[in-house]
Amino acid sequence: MPLIDKLLFSDAVPSLMKKGLNFMSTRQSLISSNISNVDTPGFKATDIDFQAQLRAAIGSKGSLNMRTTNEKHIGPSNFDIMDLAADPFEEDSAAKSNGNNVDIDNEMAKMAENQIMYNATVQLMMKRGATVRAAVTELPQQ
Repeated sequence: MPLIDKLLFSDAVPSLMKKGLNFMSTRQSLISSNISNVDTPGFKATDIDFQAQLRAAIGSKGSLNMRTTNEKHIGPSNFDIMDLAADPFEEDSAAKSNGNNVDIDNEMAKMAENQIMYNATVQLMMKRGATVRAAVTELPQQ
């Protein structure tokens, strides 16, 4: 692998951002389903927690992890990130008299938060692409 490829593309960030976008898209669908079934008797709201799954995959429990600076170093693996799959869980909020536990206010707040996170991740990906483009063309970033 040429040096420029190692410098620009050898880290886990692009894979992580792509996986994050996939999870946020899945979460948006789950939240939309919850909202559309707000009046369906017996419906149980579901969600996914990408952050918890990511922490488990990279072994982070609120602490900083070391990273490799040389290909001969032993360090964290990208494979755990790539193997992550959406694991929906049923929310444990109180059910209404018809057995439905969808809280529309909570779902709308989650949808807004998810949309903000998705947009921020897309912006980060675009900025990273602009940085790579500027490095390759030797032009200043715009």
